[in-house]
Amino acid sequence: MSTIGLLCLALPLFARQGAAGAPPQRPEQPAPAFRAEAALALVRFHVVRKHSYVDDLKPEDVILLEDGSPRKVTVFEGGRSAPRTIPIEMILLFDTSGSVTSAGLLNPLAYQATLLDNLESVRLAVYAFNSTLIRHCGPTRDPAELAAALQRVRDSRSGAADPKVKSIPLKLPSGRKGGPATWLFEAIMAAAKDSAAEPGQATRMMVVFSDGFPTTNTRPEEAVAVLSELGIPAYPVVLGHADIAARKAGQQLGWPQMAEMFMADFARLAELTGGRSFDPPVIDVAVVRQILAAMAAQVLYEYVVGFQPGESPAAPQTHRLQVKLRSKDLGTLEGGFRTVTH
Repeated sequence: MSTIGLLCLALPLFARQGAAGAPPQRPEQPAPAFRAEAALALVRFHVVRKHSYVDDLKPEDVILLEDGSPRKVTVFEGGRSAPRTIPIEMILLFDTSGSVTSAGLLNPLAYQATLLDNLESVRLAVYAFNSTLIRHCGPTRDPAELAAALQRVRDSRSGAADPKVKSIPLKLPSGRKGGPATWLFEAIMAAAKDSAAEPGQATRMMVVFSDGFPTTNTRPEEAVAVLSELGIPAYPVVLGHADIAARKAGQQLGWPQMAEMFMADFARLAELTGGRSFDPPVIDVAVVRQILAAMAAQVLYEYVVGFQPGESPAAPQTHRLQVKLRSKDLGTLEGGFRTVTH
């Protein structure tokens, strides 16, 4: 088992805690939806055995069900037996309000050494937001392009003269209101849609760095609906929680309690989309590397199984896909369910 895998399974410093200090209960997760226009209907999952991720799974170890009936597996990737060929796009979304964009958070060498140098199938896209969303670079493996994008985020520059940079106006969902500064859930929805519009087949995951304090009254469930439809799990990194907890411990009333609620809502994106949340006590280069190592493990030990749907009927229908293991001895399944429309 590699260091990356161990970090992903045991990150006590980053375990999301509830208001009373106990781990939150994991709610029933809605089945994310995956649009099958790209010809393949894919389901992603991990398998854990004895507290370690499994990397020796074979196609014959799994059963793929559509609406409860077995489907012939035409795609199986992951582990040692079937290296990934379908690329993975990791969306890095940075909140540029306040003091969120610290130097350690935006160190390009941390992203290059932990992700690009270790994972040949991964491409990184960089977005930043306040009340507007800026795509600083699309999916790339070019270290120089990545470094330039992170530098623009650090300097809060739009880079409008660069043809690779795109400004994306944000829109409030119907019935919602907001002021300037932090359109958190709107940015998440817009970045997911923009990323999913990239041509070609890929699986995607989104890492969101924010303190979780929105200036709109949009609910996280509205962002979850978009992420689930596009099959993109969220990995929130909650910044500044230690400071809020200290104020709360000092019996400062009002804002610390409200801040805790905002942070819990933000972290809940992980539970509702099949991702993981991180709650670091501090943010520096070493901590960023640990978080990225955990993300690398998510990639390294992920399996993708799927099939090619037949010709779409006149009225496409929604179907539930589910992966099952043929034997309990293989381990415990994480993920492995999705809704597709074809």
